[in-house]
Amino acid sequence: MQTTGNTITALVLALGACLAMPVQAGWFDQAAPLVVTVDRAYIDVYSGPGRGYPIFHALEKGEQITLLKSRTQWIKVQTENGTEGWVKREAMLATLDATGQTPDFSDASRADSVAGSFEVGAGFGDFGGADSTTLTLGYRFTQHLTIEARYAQQAGKFSDSEIIAGGLTHQPFPDWRVSPYIGLGAGRIKIHPSATLVDTVDREDSVLQASLGTYVYLSRRFFMRLDYTNHYLLTTRENNDEVNEWRVGFNVFF
Repeated sequence: MQTTGNTITALVLALGACLAMPVQAGWFDQAAPLVVTVDRAYIDVYSGPGRGYPIFHALEKGEQITLLKSRTQWIKVQTENGTEGWVKREAMLATLDATGQTPDFSDASRADSVAGSFEVGAGFGDFGGADSTTLTLGYRFTQHLTIEARYAQQAGKFSDSEIIAGGLTHQPFPDWRVSPYIGLGAGRIKIHPSATLVDTVDREDSVLQASLGTYVYLSRRFFMRLDYTNHYLLTTRENNDEVNEWRVGFNVFF
């Protein structure tokens, strides 16, 4: 169908544009690095970004440090005398910025704490008038890109179906609490017509998927997911089929 072809083409172009979009700057890659003052008796400094690295230095209360970069739950810092090391992100809650307030690291941590993480979720919705249930397993290999496997079942009045598919989703603004995304995927759909129909032969076809949706972060690693997916079924009949699906669900990173 021409309408579906235009929809998928537009989403392909949108995905390409988002992939070419510059990454939104965070506090660690701005022109002027953030300088904070320690507001605790001491903060341990590690030689590397992990608990397995040794503690080689301690920051004292009143000492100023410059934040250089972020890696998951760790922040690289530099002291006034040039010593560099890694501090746990949670320890930054014991620092003050130039205004005397604790800096807000929540948005930055939301984006980079899930890079390199798996996510699993379940969603429920409407698949062209049929009730749908979807299970997803994804791997976020960058802040912006997730590769995802999906298994879905649909229960309708005239037929039931199931879909196994894989796809790629892109979040252009992963730091946002309400973070939109677009996705493309492909797989197979197996349709089981109702036994009361004349033609009860099961059918299996290829399916292309184009999605628009948003993550709504409820915590750093738990979120609600809303999306709309256009399914384009490549059938062996004279005309291909098109089914639209609306879905809501919950996912968790681990």
